[in-house]
Amino acid sequence: MDINDLKYIERRLGRKPNDIEIGMFENLWSEHCSYRSTRHILKLFSKTLKNSEDIVVGPGDDAAVLRIDRRTGLCIALAMESHNHPSYIDPYNGAATGVGGIVRDIISMNAKPIALLDSLRFGDIEGEMGDKVRWLVEGVVSGISDYGNSIGVPTVGGECEFHRSYNYNNLVNVACIGLVKEGEVITGKAREPNLSLILVGSTGRDGIGGASFASKDLTSESEEERPSVQIGDPFTGKCLIDGVLEACKTGKVKAMKDLGAAGLTSACSEMCYGEGVGAEIHLERVILREEGMTPYEILVSESQERMLLAVERGGEEEVIEIFKRYELPASVIGWTTNTGRIVVKMHGKKIVDLPLDLLCEAPPIKRKEKPCILEEYIDSRSIEMPKDLGEVLLKLLGSPNITSKRWIYERYDYEVQLRTVVRPGMDAGVLRLIECPPKALALTTDCTPNFCKLNPYIGSIYTVCESVRNLATVGARPIGMLDNLNFGNPEKPERMYQLRKCVEGLANCAEFFNIPVVGGNVSLYNETVIGDKEYPINPTPTVCLVGVIDNLEMIPPIHSKVEEGDVIVVTGETKDEMGGSEYFRYIHNIEKGIVPRCNLEREKRIYNTVVELINKGLIGGATDISKGGLGVGMAKLSINNSIGAEVQLGDYNRNNLRDDILLFSESSGRILLTVKEENLDKVLNALGENGHVIGRVGGNSLKVYNRDREILNLDIKEMRDIYEKGFYRIMGDIE
Repeated sequence: MDINDLKYIERRLGRKPNDIEIGMFENLWSEHCSYRSTRHILKLFSKTLKNSEDIVVGPGDDAAVLRIDRRTGLCIALAMESHNHPSYIDPYNGAATGVGGIVRDIISMNAKPIALLDSLRFGDIEGEMGDKVRWLVEGVVSGISDYGNSIGVPTVGGECEFHRSYNYNNLVNVACIGLVKEGEVITGKAREPNLSLILVGSTGRDGIGGASFASKDLTSESEEERPSVQIGDPFTGKCLIDGVLEACKTGKVKAMKDLGAAGLTSACSEMCYGEGVGAEIHLERVILREEGMTPYEILVSESQERMLLAVERGGEEEVIEIFKRYELPASVIGWTTNTGRIVVKMHGKKIVDLPLDLLCEAPPIKRKEKPCILEEYIDSRSIEMPKDLGEVLLKLLGSPNITSKRWIYERYDYEVQLRTVVRPGMDAGVLRLIECPPKALALTTDCTPNFCKLNPYIGSIYTVCESVRNLATVGARPIGMLDNLNFGNPEKPERMYQLRKCVEGLANCAEFFNIPVVGGNVSLYNETVIGDKEYPINPTPTVCLVGVIDNLEMIPPIHSKVEEGDVIVVTGETKDEMGGSEYFRYIHNIEKGIVPRCNLEREKRIYNTVVELINKGLIGGATDISKGGLGVGMAKLSINNSIGAEVQLGDYNRNNLRDDILLFSESSGRILLTVKEENLDKVLNALGENGHVIGRVGGNSLKVYNRDREILNLDIKEMRDIYEKGFYRIMGDIE
């Protein structure tokens, strides 16, 4: 807030706010809570909601709810949040509480959490800050795994990438999915007066100022703000999950809110605002775990594992008794009113009296924008082609952004709850839906920051296409999308331009594929100032897509597996589009060029056809081609299925590309498929001009030819050793 904000508040109130009220405004008007710089841009997503009949709860609540089975009324609750600043200052607790917070968003809809996904970005782990980055990775992964494993929610997918732009600002984006029946959904809105407000959990001083801390750049002094990082307790978190879901079965709970950023101030205000109701809170009734806390500290504490419940009169004792059985403190701290105001008292003395429409509606800030497209044409032929492309492929397979992240996901209990069908590390996680067989859920997170830096609009479109492609490899049709928009300082016109163009790209592409964008998060000020130097992150618009598989029994590898003699088919076209590619960046240290373009009409036909073919049982294996291009895609197909392949790219190479461009371009729209000989005609007829036979599965090595030239010949064991052990080597666990 600035002096103009204070003058505006005084004018609206007709008086000067007291210090506690100013503190409440500072928190709720922070960028983290109010989205005052981005609210007008986020409205672009609204056009994606028009044609969806299965949105039960749309954007604006703690989580969205989508119907996935009309026969049973089964729905999913889904939400995505970031915990970026805290995870840089205190990686273990920052990441752990990020998991705890997103899980509470899900249970606030009366949904049982069934899956977590995490999208992580760190600095250059092979550069001069490598030791610091490894420490951050260890802390973040430990925080996520310890919390997720302890509460019994599997982490079934995600991504982890590295770039020097994240040296001073790592990103921790977490998504959670839960299940709930349509008639049992509870929202975060109290819609009537005279409901009792029950606060579950004890309140301490941890996390005070967290919302405002997340709304400014990190500096060299940010280490001193460690008290702004919340401390989580996963065992209490597990009790809270079970207690909340049991309390909802009483029928007495009418609304619920997680206590996250800005604590009780935010939860109570958001629960009542917009429904014509208000609230009266008595702070002496809040159960504290520290002595001498001031009213302001109680109001903005971000202590974890707390929930605010609006309960019908007469049901308070029954609900509180349930939480007592779980050894969770709970007390009635106030009630809803018909005033449209929040009134806070301490021992009978009124200390806050504010209209909710003022407190919850920070005036928007229209930031300046300045075009920032860094694409520039580079003639790929001017770059010397390495003599040994096999060595290049091996180097890419062991590189931080491509190598297997088993080191990470093997620390997650990804099979708890016994729903996981496809493990982490594949194109998409798959969960069994025992409530409505044979349906299943497919989940994926994606982002292409290197593309978005060069061209934010095109890069964002590519991100959505890659996510849809990942779902297609398991036969899933997308039903909903979440976004997590991670950007630098919005006060810099270039950053605001990047943000707007990324949102335009996401929204336009989602609308084209008829995917509703039902929720998300904005994380700004991911930028560090050291002396007179600014270090912004690359634009990182992460998406999480959820898809439905109509028949789990038909997807690879359940229905069929990749076997000797299978025909290899690739969809789409490979072009000379090397801008932002891992090959250019990691092998040649070039971060320029033209990023891949997406032919949306063509890609939609490809993805729909692949999903149809998988659901007919005609596909043995499917692998997305993206980072590292066709070369990495073929290598992963061989590694994951423990079988080699012989590939001839001569006829496929219609653009007469140089061998390295042919192997490592990251053109969009491509999926590697394996097909039984007897199914080949059906597959090719369905794909038409978008399907190309390039080889057969078999042997113990990957051999690739471009007409009469052998351009690759690598042993599977060597590729597997480098790919599966690469991150262990990077982390220093093995030589």
